[in-house]
Amino acid sequence: MPRHGVLALFPSISCLVVAVAAVSCAGAKAPEPLGSCSTDSPKSSAASALPLPAPPVTVISTADPKFLETYAQTRAFRLGTPRNVALTPDDGAVLFLRSAARDPKQALYETDLVTGVTRELLSPEKLLGAEGEKLSPEEKARRERLRITASGFTSFELSEDGKQILLPLSGRVFVVDRKTGARVEARTGKGSAFDPRLSPDGKEVAFVRDGDLWVVGLDDKAKETRVTSGSNDDVTHGLADFVAQEELDRTRGFWWSPDGDKLLYEEVDSKKVERFTIADPAHPEKAPDRTPYPRAGKTNAEVRFGLVGKKGGKTTWIDWDRARFPYVAQVTFKAGLFALHVLDRAQRTGALLGVDPKTGATTVLVEEKDDAWINVDPSVPRVLADGTFLWSSEQSGAPQLELHDKNGKLLRTLSSPGYRALVGVDPKARIAYFAGATEPTQRGLFATPLAGGDAKAVPLDDATFALPAMGPTGTVFAGYEGDRAGHRAWHARSADGKRKVALPATAEHPAIRAIQFLAVGDDALRVSVLLPIGFTKGKKYPVIDAAYGGPHHQQVTDDGASYARDQWLADATGAIVVRIDAKGTPGRGRAFERALKDAFAKVPLDGHVAALQALGKLMPELDLDRVGVYGWSFGGYFAALAVLARPDFYKVGMAGAPVTDWRDYDTAYTERYLGMPDAQAHVYDMNAVTTYAAQPSTHRPLLIVHGTADDNVYFVHGLKLVEALAKAGRPFQFLPVTGMTHQIASPAHNELVWQRAAEHLRKL
Repeated sequence: MPRHGVLALFPSISCLVVAVAAVSCAGAKAPEPLGSCSTDSPKSSAASALPLPAPPVTVISTADPKFLETYAQTRAFRLGTPRNVALTPDDGAVLFLRSAARDPKQALYETDLVTGVTRELLSPEKLLGAEGEKLSPEEKARRERLRITASGFTSFELSEDGKQILLPLSGRVFVVDRKTGARVEARTGKGSAFDPRLSPDGKEVAFVRDGDLWVVGLDDKAKETRVTSGSNDDVTHGLADFVAQEELDRTRGFWWSPDGDKLLYEEVDSKKVERFTIADPAHPEKAPDRTPYPRAGKTNAEVRFGLVGKKGGKTTWIDWDRARFPYVAQVTFKAGLFALHVLDRAQRTGALLGVDPKTGATTVLVEEKDDAWINVDPSVPRVLADGTFLWSSEQSGAPQLELHDKNGKLLRTLSSPGYRALVGVDPKARIAYFAGATEPTQRGLFATPLAGGDAKAVPLDDATFALPAMGPTGTVFAGYEGDRAGHRAWHARSADGKRKVALPATAEHPAIRAIQFLAVGDDALRVSVLLPIGFTKGKKYPVIDAAYGGPHHQQVTDDGASYARDQWLADATGAIVVRIDAKGTPGRGRAFERALKDAFAKVPLDGHVAALQALGKLMPELDLDRVGVYGWSFGGYFAALAVLARPDFYKVGMAGAPVTDWRDYDTAYTERYLGMPDAQAHVYDMNAVTTYAAQPSTHRPLLIVHGTADDNVYFVHGLKLVEALAKAGRPFQFLPVTGMTHQIASPAHNELVWQRAAEHLRKL
């Protein structure tokens, strides 16, 4: 069991120092063969209704006194699960990354979909030997943006023909032959190679080093070529800007042209962007990191995109109104479609711009407007062989999939109820597959004909929550499947839902007791209820609101395994734990989600209180005189706000990494929902936790937890709240977690944080 050293800095403030040992777990059963895959249109079949398999390895009960240790060391039971699932171009195999159950180091695996055999293709040890992994600052930032806490292999790329695999590791680039296992290391020179990408023919690799773009061949005599020049501390070439990475779901900063002769790259100029500082208070001898961070209302980085030959030379810059549309949300550089999806700063107007690769001139293919904000769908556009492309829009009041011609004209709106994201296309059968559901708590796979007609659900046995990926042929998909009971499985399936192969996992599994799902109140708000161990009907119990409350996130889903920590908290505190999706959450249509505009504080808080009051009428066991709340990130903001703005209802709260003044959060996220701070000063004041901290009201105990190295919600947020509470004479406890970022990735730190949270919430 990990040991925790706690050093008191001053009253109510602690610094955590810890070391942890990793434990390995192995073992998995061979899957059954998938066989050939049908391209028929999906339809329901009783023969395909096979039960989800029982968890293949250790099942951990939340009543186990070592549950929290297990939860932390397994990274919320995610270690040992297949990650980064990808199908080969012929849909004959699935590749994925996987670690042991309590070791974050991932290796690369392949499951053959004909034989059902899974084999390890490569491990980090085979490439590096005893040499330890080294991460560049850019790679550390990328993993933080993607919320990656694993080590070893964290990404890979298949060549277009599926014969080669590119694997970046420790700043080096390896290319592996899938069949023979033969591997070569790209000669990327001194320094760390970042975000390497194979050329379309698989013979060259492009990468970023020291802020510039380079290309190198894979033969022994190849010499690297510097494609761009002029990078410095403020200017980079080939890296995605902060806003794109953190808020627009775009982590790439360069792309090969379809013919492999040119590269499209992003230039980011951050010299006018304010810099934030992250220091390590436990090591004052270390120099602090200074990073460009665009706060709401302040200057963003200037970005532009250019085309350059793979051997360097003059750049052809893409021409669009960058002053009007400063954000580039998505880039498509495929045969048949070269386009940028751009947004204005308010994110109320967006355009898909077609690009002429010869001149850099652009034309508007699709334009979108929204009085509140535009949601970015990173799964589109998707170009088809005939030059048409798929797009998604909320102009009708709910997200829908659309088919456009090559000039952007809308051909038809496809049947896509509950649309969330495009998953794949079967080009022969002319069927598009999308993730969605008519019930917002669920997630499934649906098939919709490109020619028009009703969408049909793809059978998933008993699973009601799936995260599928699809292969290029559109006949096979693979990924995670779960249900309300907490069963977890990873499968590859034929698109007709009749055949499947298990993707073996080594993960440990949480044992989930029955979760109650209800729709309450006038808005039929979805809630989920977890009862403490030993629950007795008719007895009164305190209530804990496991909150988030912010945009683009759902707390209430049919993925029962995700409730493990909530169930432990119910058992540890003897309280009923409730999750709530109030107005502002996705999956209920445009108007339901856009209710959050200008109202981060009021709409979620009013919704949660109303939902709990309605739930109390259905469940008399809820003692609404003893309600607590906890959350992280936006949920931390909500928790702090709840005990300060509604002390009549919420009696105790734990706020993890809370945003306390939205003026200190980033431009793209904050301005999307609250506007510009100068023009909407009253909105920012109304939505700041610090505003409520200064107002006289009933005092409620509040625990604030914050990582000192957080570069998403910077540590300044926690400090500002502490200062406001201290000045107002309010009771609080502050737990700064030394050296941790927004994720609190260290298992031992994570365990201690949640132990402390449970102790605090027992005050109900």
